[in-house]
Amino acid sequence: MVTLRPGGIPAFISGTWSGTVDPIARWKVETGWWNQSVVREYWKVLLNSELLCELYHDLARDEWFVERIYD
Repeated sequence: MVTLRPGGIPAFISGTWSGTVDPIARWKVETGWWNQSVVREYWKVLLNSELLCELYHDLARDEWFVERIYD
C-alpha cells in the first residue's frame, strides 16, 4: 500500500518493504505489450533514507508495485 502526498507523490509504503519515501525521479511509460496497453508512472525513491528503490503505479489498474531494489 502506498500513502500519497498532495499531488500524488508517494510518501510512505507498507508491506514487505515499508517506510518513508523520498522521491528522486519520476517518469511515465506508455506502450503496447502483447496487444495490451501499458500505462505506468515510475518513481525512483529512497526508502527510509537508505535504500534506493524503483516503484511504479499501474495507472490502468490503479495499483502500486515495487519494481526494483538497488543494492
